[in-house]
Amino acid sequence: MATGRSPLAMHHLHHPLPAPLAVTMGDPLGIGPEIIVKMAMDTDRSGIAFAVIGDADRLERAARVLQLRPRIEVIDTPAQAQALPGTLQVLQTGGGLPPDLPWGRVDARAGAAAHACIQRAIDLAQAGKVSGIVTAPIHKNALRAAGIAFPGHTEILAARTGTRDFAMLLANDVLRVLLVSIHVSLQQAIAAVTLDNELRAIRLAHQACRAFGIAAPRIAVAGLNPHAGENGMFGNEDRKAIAPAIAAARAEGLDASGPWPGDTVFMRARRGDFDVVVAQYHDQGLIPVKYLGVDQGVNITVGLPFVRTSVDHGTAFDIAGSGRADHRSLLCALRQAAAMASGGCAGAAPRQPPEFIFMLTRHDRTIADARQRLSEALAAGVRHIGFKDVGLPMQQLHVLARAIRNGGARSYLEVASLDEASEVASARAALALGVDVLMGGTRPESVLPVIRGSGIAYYPFAGRISGHPSVLRGPAEEIVASARRIAALDGVHGIDLLAYRFQGDVPDLIARVCAAVDKPVIVAGSIDRAQRIAAVAASHAAGFTVGTAALDEAFDAKAPGLGAQLQAIGALVQLVMKPLGDATCSVTPQQRLAAASPAA
Repeated sequence: MATGRSPLAMHHLHHPLPAPLAVTMGDPLGIGPEIIVKMAMDTDRSGIAFAVIGDADRLERAARVLQLRPRIEVIDTPAQAQALPGTLQVLQTGGGLPPDLPWGRVDARAGAAAHACIQRAIDLAQAGKVSGIVTAPIHKNALRAAGIAFPGHTEILAARTGTRDFAMLLANDVLRVLLVSIHVSLQQAIAAVTLDNELRAIRLAHQACRAFGIAAPRIAVAGLNPHAGENGMFGNEDRKAIAPAIAAARAEGLDASGPWPGDTVFMRARRGDFDVVVAQYHDQGLIPVKYLGVDQGVNITVGLPFVRTSVDHGTAFDIAGSGRADHRSLLCALRQAAAMASGGCAGAAPRQPPEFIFMLTRHDRTIADARQRLSEALAAGVRHIGFKDVGLPMQQLHVLARAIRNGGARSYLEVASLDEASEVASARAALALGVDVLMGGTRPESVLPVIRGSGIAYYPFAGRISGHPSVLRGPAEEIVASARRIAALDGVHGIDLLAYRFQGDVPDLIARVCAAVDKPVIVAGSIDRAQRIAAVAASHAAGFTVGTAALDEAFDAKAPGLGAQLQAIGALVQLVMKPLGDATCSVTPQQRLAAASPAA
């Protein structure tokens, strides 16, 4: 058995949670609603506040199946959630499900509802409104029926957050397993055994174990083939890809070993020889974990900018609605998320630096040499890159969008349209271009039907926008109210705030909008100096855009040229984050701004 370093550290909190956890309902026709109700009634969740993101009526129906009587309350914001025994506090998401939907069936409406809950949880986590996300199980076929292309939670979370290096870690009281590949065919899993993928997985395994409090993690890497290939007799992948990755990891100072035969490495890890096993594919890693009991297993996504845990089982359609579902894996996931988040200050998001989005635009138009400038941006390490739907013909925009994707960056299209027909046309262009994020525009009610189900994250403008280049008009109170109304719409993932095109106290406006909505805020427009980046960081905004200022070399840099400008902006982001430290827990946005502002 294990030597005392238990893989799960969920028996106490290091500090009180800075914000409640978000628990997504999962597929509403599976066992998710039942296990959430059972967890709410379990005294072991005492002291952990969480808000359920889902449908209150479906939870009521689950409670009737279980013959339990929790107090179910619909709340407006996660801050209202409290750790009250026998109470379920629900952030109602979606327009409600038909009451006659049967348990245990694949249904597109259920898949769409589950996806909407995940999206809202991501918004809350990125905005720092929740300390982490705990997910009940979803059904891949229901997602597919709803037009959602992702095979599971992990891929959805990674895509929405722009996370490139991520992995699934399964853990119970005696074993931790991290997967190189996740929801792919066996043939694709074999193809994924490359030196780069192996080294990435080893690094993530090390990072995960450090988060568990293990100072010097011992990482075992499982072989792909029988007997780890037996020196090439049973396949060359172990010798040509896995072994060199282990050597590279050891050269970086990581305690990695292997490749070890897959039929014995998990037994050795359970005995205590290793702290974590890197498994090559889904079933190789999950079979030993689940054999030890799914009721105590937890699925943890490593590499995200916030805490995410999940149950170690599926929707169990065969017993859904019968009251027989076991809630213990969900309770373990809740306690694990709380333990991981309690080491932070105000959840994962407040201390995360805002994302820098480089816009290939000048004065709100895509620049003629955007393709060349893109190459410079990618070489400088920028991984969030946007453009406008004006300035270049659509054919060239297609080439540009494809080049952004091929460069491994997240793509953003910001709408420059000022009338409804043009704005809808811009939304259709976003679909055609295949961008990750659609920003701008002031008519979400017209745009949402166009992009619904596409997977595009949508950030419309708050307030009244006019002119070209655009200007933000109206008093701050009107802009805040507009942001609150737009953020409440299903399908809106965040707010695009044209803050530095506002005539007034801009840092105060940013802080007020960020505080008023439970979704991420991206600050755009005329960010051309360090103090303005500091204001963005101090207000807990999720990101900011810079275009013209970088092209005009407005920032102090060590060398001339766009690449040096972009690197200087990245360095400024890190600089303004340092003074915030743990003080972000107890001070106002204005105090944070004062602490973060570098000297002029």
